[in-house]
Amino acid sequence: MATTETYTLNDFVGDLDRITREETSATRVTERVAPLLARLVRNPRSIPAEYLRSPAGQRGRYILHRAPKFNVTSVVWRPGDRATAHNHETWGVIGVVENEIEETRYRVTETGAGRAKLEVASVTRHPTGAVSRLVPGDEVHGMYNPTSRDTIEIHVYGRDLAGLKRRRWDDDGTEKPLVSDKYLNC
Repeated sequence: MATTETYTLNDFVGDLDRITREETSATRVTERVAPLLARLVRNPRSIPAEYLRSPAGQRGRYILHRAPKFNVTSVVWRPGDRATAHNHETWGVIGVVENEIEETRYRVTETGAGRAKLEVASVTRHPTGAVSRLVPGDEVHGMYNPTSRDTIEIHVYGRDLAGLKRRRWDDDGTEKPLVSDKYLNC
């Protein structure tokens, strides 16, 4: 029987809390979270409107919920915004609320001296409603908004990325430190 109830951010957070208590495997967590995030992104009205747009001249990045085993953020990519290859140091699930995003997945082979060989594993254009899973070992990716409109996404991670020491790579394989900025709303 089909339900007419709306799946809300609060419902999603409750489900995330339960799943992250029940599961320790990043693969299992992301497998269980992905269909729930797909439900959530089909209801953008459940996200406060101020977290669905970017301030003038910058990408929007907002914390929606912070918990010990996960956090939920809203990310607004402006036209042409790009993030080069980077890692996360945790599991993640990303869902497209509006528009589309291009994700490039990489296989990284360390070559020493702060360099690596980056091999493109896949390039995917994710439309509205699509969900992408990141698990350690398969979580290095780059993101790009190739459109002329803002792309809005919900990101869920097993750790808070703000201040977390991570890595990114230039197209030539040069490794650089990456420390994510604070969120715009906290």
